[in-house]
Amino acid sequence: MKLTTENVRCIKKLLNKGLSQPKIAKRFGVSRSLISDIATGRAWTKVSGKRSIKRPGGQPKAMDYDPTDERILTLEAEIAMLQDERAAMKRQLKAMTKTHGLFRAMVDEMEAIVTPMKALPRVIPVEPVKNAKCIEEHLVMHLSDGHHDQIVHPSECGGLECHNFLISMRRAEQYVDTVLKWTQQTLAPQFKFPELTVLAYGDHTSGEIHGHTERSYFRNQFKNCFAIGQLHALMYRDLAPYFETVNIVYVPGNHGRRSIKKNYYGAHDNWDYLIAETARLHCRDIKNINFVIPDSFSINLDINGVGFCIFHGDDIRSNMGIPFYGLERRQRRIMALNQAFGTHIRYYCCGHFHRPSSLTDLDGEIIVNGTWVATDAFAYNAFGGYTVPSQLLHGVNPKYGITWRLPVNLRTDDEARGPQRYKIDIRNDK
Repeated sequence: MKLTTENVRCIKKLLNKGLSQPKIAKRFGVSRSLISDIATGRAWTKVSGKRSIKRPGGQPKAMDYDPTDERILTLEAEIAMLQDERAAMKRQLKAMTKTHGLFRAMVDEMEAIVTPMKALPRVIPVEPVKNAKCIEEHLVMHLSDGHHDQIVHPSECGGLECHNFLISMRRAEQYVDTVLKWTQQTLAPQFKFPELTVLAYGDHTSGEIHGHTERSYFRNQFKNCFAIGQLHALMYRDLAPYFETVNIVYVPGNHGRRSIKKNYYGAHDNWDYLIAETARLHCRDIKNINFVIPDSFSINLDINGVGFCIFHGDDIRSNMGIPFYGLERRQRRIMALNQAFGTHIRYYCCGHFHRPSSLTDLDGEIIVNGTWVATDAFAYNAFGGYTVPSQLLHGVNPKYGITWRLPVNLRTDDEARGPQRYKIDIRNDK
């Protein structure tokens, strides 16, 4: 339909009365855009009539409510608050997606780049003497607070420690050799260990916090993580032939975090996660090795029928410099929560404090693992801290729980010469 001057005057009157543009367009048989042009003055400007100004947010509508009503004001305030919360959550989600997506994308690329390690030949365990009683247990290795990429000069700590990545590799060889000698020779054939569980709960790298990357062995955090992941994979490869099943469980620590403060919703936004995935990719062709890498800072496990709770321990608050009160409080709270859901946790394992110890309370026990680095400039000068480098090894019986314990001393007389058999395929560009 072709509009006339009278039609346009009528259209402008209807617009001023608040009639919607689609209805006017339908009445006159024209397009909606033409009515919009008339309303905004882009068309038929010479036709007399009050000009209707187009307002942001759509055309004016007749109000069928009182905007001053208290209930309406309350609802509008709630809507505004929810919109602000939604915007804040979107910003957080976008940031988390970027960081999580970065590591996830890296792992996807590494799938095609990382060359899997070849499995070593299966070792036949020593058979027990005929008619002799053989005790079957599960073996548990603790792996935490490695700080494998940290450099410690003797001059910084009174000559009590010398550490770098090569020494850490030698200590890894010592750990594996001691485990195999203890289980396959000292305890065999009276003990049989069909399954090995490695509890890896964080701080395998010193990370970015406190400027550690600039003082690290490779001075590049990606190289640090790839090298440490390979080192762990070499340990698992050497252990796999002696056990029917090897289960590796990783949860992150505090040194690997990428946020200024701990983000409880970002467990995988952590360099320890990249180390875990690197080790997994290197071991993916070794059939009897299984990896568990949850997107959380703690995990409950059933090891040979006994409940374990694994966490790093950095969120335990100390009282007057003593962490055991905080550990005890956490243990009791977790025990109460687990019992409410019918889960019985008997052992609570953590690291972080760099001082091996245990605390028994009620029907549970807190186990604090040791560290790979005896001391450093901070620990030595700030509070005279020193601990013999060690990691915990023990057996788990379904009836008695932990039956024996061996704190493995990681130091060797020849560690200054570096590793004897481990080689890492990363060039040092220092």
